[in-house]
Amino acid sequence: MENETTLTADYLVIGSGAMGMAFTDVLIQETDASVVMVDRHHRPGGHWNDSYAYVRLHQPSSFYGVNSRPLGSDTVDQTGWNKGLYELASGAEVCNYFDQIMQQQFLPS
Repeated sequence: MENETTLTADYLVIGSGAMGMAFTDVLIQETDASVVMVDRHHRPGGHWNDSYAYVRLHQPSSFYGVNSRPLGSDTVDQTGWNKGLYELASGAEVCNYFDQIMQQQFLPS
């Protein structure tokens, strides 16, 4: 086949959701392993790509994501139903965060 490409890597990560991204982040930060990631979505974020617009994290943003870069600004919400508690990222914010990790950290490595 003319358009066939063979990729060789130490790890094949299936899925670029939270766990796939976190695992790959550790591999890239702490080893010299090569990684290939595949996903059925057009961008990283896993199930967050399919969530309703109103869905948010159920835990503070700073507790979610990858080790090398925090999600959110670690601020306390001043208004609304989450007042007095740490911010909860929306689905769009989570997807954008994972997309930035992919574009700025994973692909350049």
